[in-house]
Amino acid sequence: MKKVAAAIFMFTFVWALTACEGSQNPEKQQEPPASQAVSDQRADQMPQDTAEAEGKVETTEGSTEEKGESSILVAYFSWAENAILEGEVDAVASPSVLVPGNVQQLAGWVQEETGADLFSIRVTEPYPNDWDACLERANEERGDNARPALQERVENLDQYDTVFLGYPNWWYGVPMALLSFLEENDLSGKQVYLFCSHGTGGLARSVEIITEAVPGAVISNAIFDCYEEEASSSEEAIKNWVAELGYTQQRNSVGENHAAGAQISVRWGENRVIYALNDSPEAQSLLDQLPLTMEVEDYGANEKIFYPPRPLDTQDTPTAEGGAGTLAYYAPWGDVVMFYGEYNTNPALYELGQIVSGEELVSRMSGSLTIDRME
Repeated sequence: MKKVAAAIFMFTFVWALTACEGSQNPEKQQEPPASQAVSDQRADQMPQDTAEAEGKVETTEGSTEEKGESSILVAYFSWAENAILEGEVDAVASPSVLVPGNVQQLAGWVQEETGADLFSIRVTEPYPNDWDACLERANEERGDNARPALQERVENLDQYDTVFLGYPNWWYGVPMALLSFLEENDLSGKQVYLFCSHGTGGLARSVEIITEAVPGAVISNAIFDCYEEEASSSEEAIKNWVAELGYTQQRNSVGENHAAGAQISVRWGENRVIYALNDSPEAQSLLDQLPLTMEVEDYGANEKIFYPPRPLDTQDTPTAEGGAGTLAYYAPWGDVVMFYGEYNTNPALYELGQIVSGEELVSRMSGSLTIDRME
């Protein structure tokens, strides 16, 4: 009986040391106060940004940003690039401190798929490479609502209209250094896509925290997240996510104005909705007329419409059969239709594409729209 009890104790102890680093699920356990002793929360409070030694992201010492002429930026925070690496590191006790870390790997794959510029968010005072010490400091920063100083800002931020933002879930939210980045680099008016590595707590409050930090940004509800232990094998999954958003580099290889995979932005005021076009001649003929400034009109209780200057080519174009989020063209009237509710199929109603982000904003469209291709 004593042997059984000892075995159970040992299993529990080992599990507590090696369990996933993600935050607790807030629906199942109340969030602990910042002042609570970290020793009581060791196993499941802060993701360690776990890494596999065979990761595919290559880094150069001292290099934090890959710059180019892209309009897309991939910015990310990873403990693996924010830790003191002096002396030997226990790969079993602190695996995530080894390069590449979870988020670092994910960011690299997003960059490969998009051809974007890459920016690593790095603090001036690195975190300890010891798990307990790093956990304690992160807890203190959260309790103090701190903004750790960063080594640099993004250069030429205005050149980017799209930002992929990656982070681990720390303490039911985000590393405080991520908030430093958001306050020092204004993302207002930019399209933002989030990707996150986490433990059992999932995204927790991280999306809410980021949204509050950059109220002027257009944050997509198409979020990529994965468990920490699955991050090193998530290359295909995250690249598929990028491709579904329409940001794969392949979309630019068929020609500058080709509609296949192209995305268009519909803006009014500080609001923006993004659609991914299909590869039909009709979508191409809309793309050829951009940019446009048009007045939006209400029609019925499920759609917003505008009239492009020239009729669209409906030859070999599929009829619209989707629901809310469909971008369509009604040939008899010559109007582009943005559906925010269900609709009946019509043989004269042709599909242009589907919404990527901002679906909840379509019903509130008003006034003058600026429609342009997203580069």
